[in-house]
Amino acid sequence: MEALISFARENVVILLFVVIGLGYLVGKLKIAGIGLGPTTGILIVGLVIGLAQIEVPEIIKGLTFTIYLFVLGTMVGPGLVRVLTSKSAFKYLVMCVFTAVVAGVSVYLMALVFGLNNIVAGGLTAGAVTTSAVLAAAQGAVFSGSVQLPEGLAPSDAGNILASAYAITYLYGTFGLIILIKLCPTLVGADIAKEAAKLDAVGSVPQKRIAPSVRAWRLELPKYIGSTAGELVKNVEKRREEGALPSLEQVIRNGERLNVTDDLVLAKDDILTFLAPSHLLMRGNETLGPEVAETDALAVDMASAELVLTNNAHVGRRLSEPLNEHGYGISLERVVRLGTEMPIDDEDFELIAGDVLFVFGSARCVSIFADEVGYEVTNQMTTDLMNTSFFIAVFAALGTITVTVAGIEIPPLGGSAMGAMFGGAILGWLRTRSPSMGSVSAPAATALSDLGLSLFIAAVAIGAGGSLISTMQAFGVNLLIAGAFVTTVCTISCFFFGHFIMRLNVAENAGATTGVMTGVAIAEVCKDAKSSAPAVAFGLPGAVSSLTFIVVGLVILAIVP
Repeated sequence: MEALISFARENVVILLFVVIGLGYLVGKLKIAGIGLGPTTGILIVGLVIGLAQIEVPEIIKGLTFTIYLFVLGTMVGPGLVRVLTSKSAFKYLVMCVFTAVVAGVSVYLMALVFGLNNIVAGGLTAGAVTTSAVLAAAQGAVFSGSVQLPEGLAPSDAGNILASAYAITYLYGTFGLIILIKLCPTLVGADIAKEAAKLDAVGSVPQKRIAPSVRAWRLELPKYIGSTAGELVKNVEKRREEGALPSLEQVIRNGERLNVTDDLVLAKDDILTFLAPSHLLMRGNETLGPEVAETDALAVDMASAELVLTNNAHVGRRLSEPLNEHGYGISLERVVRLGTEMPIDDEDFELIAGDVLFVFGSARCVSIFADEVGYEVTNQMTTDLMNTSFFIAVFAALGTITVTVAGIEIPPLGGSAMGAMFGGAILGWLRTRSPSMGSVSAPAATALSDLGLSLFIAAVAIGAGGSLISTMQAFGVNLLIAGAFVTTVCTISCFFFGHFIMRLNVAENAGATTGVMTGVAIAEVCKDAKSSAPAVAFGLPGAVSSLTFIVVGLVILAIVP
């Protein structure tokens, strides 16, 4: 065992990846049917291994949480602008600010009642609201020297105690929130499934969009001989009830492919290749002529694409509207907003700038649709590392600037990591204005965010393991009670505020409250609602609360004795 511990101490980088792998494995376990999740798994494994008193170099923590906060900024930037400028989304901002105030007051109260110092209170804040970004920002503030530490406490020890307090309160913050969210509709005398049904009844009934298929016919019957290609497509479209819009992909005349335009006049013996849901093409033999199975006739270039919504004409519209107006020959695979996948079986949620639409269809139709909604990420696995690096460097440097207030040096941006997050938010917003500016593709952003967060949580958990027992001995039961109090008060207050003040539908309110509390189990809420409606209200509050809770955490570090 000593040899293994010695190897781990000398090879911390290897150890971090072992912790992440084991953490994801543990995260697959379920308690009462609810998965622990990777963050909880990594936290548990890291704490256990950290009991062996293994130190992780601070440069690793600094690098990983800077990357994590920067990528978080790129994802929340467009949504934050949306919240600040939209009347319909403004209510979520109000809920986030209200809950942040409740969190700050309740943490401060618990610190006074149980005699918690500012470092323990900072970890309590991060764990009770399960916001890893708060922990990252707090760690950055501690190591930058902008936080007054308890007498005799070194920054490295303070960082470990901060992480221990976070770990002790995180578990109830995760599972207590889920239990409370399930109880809240009952507390106001409502049935979440019935309330969700009311939302689903408004507007069109959600239907699964059927992917298009390719079929071809030789035009021999008289009905469409002499008609234009546009007239033919419109007649096919009239029978459409669901799925992709039909697209006449090619017309072959005497072995030559013609340029397909709406005014192209069709002639006898033309070979017509359609891309449309199969049920629209069932009567092709009755209206066009014999079906053709020749390779050339069915040779349609297909493509998948990641499209970023930047066209203001579609911002604020329902997802179904641009699809029904311009989605010829394509199918929608998924939609990602602020790093969260949205439910595409419900196309009534409003689009915001920066939404990422993943589509599949003919290369021609995908290109046309991309021009309509915004732009296509030409290489889904490529990130503009030049602008990304410059933004991180410049804004991280700005974050180190301090001002002196009452003899205390305070960084207005909260330190280098927080500065990087502001830079990421600006870059994310600029990307919705110009596709050439700081492109960070959705898959790359998700990978960078997940890896950065996993490495950061693994690093702080290993470090916290060494002080976990002493922190438990000093504050254990009191800290658990304090964390449970903060999580419970914040969750119920947020839900009641959304219900009685914001007048939100109960299902929408449950999703928004889960987002405001940065909960991970939105799937559980949707399961209870028997609808995807709560998920639509989840994304924006989750993004904004990551920022408002960071402010709360930094304020707590500054004002708690």
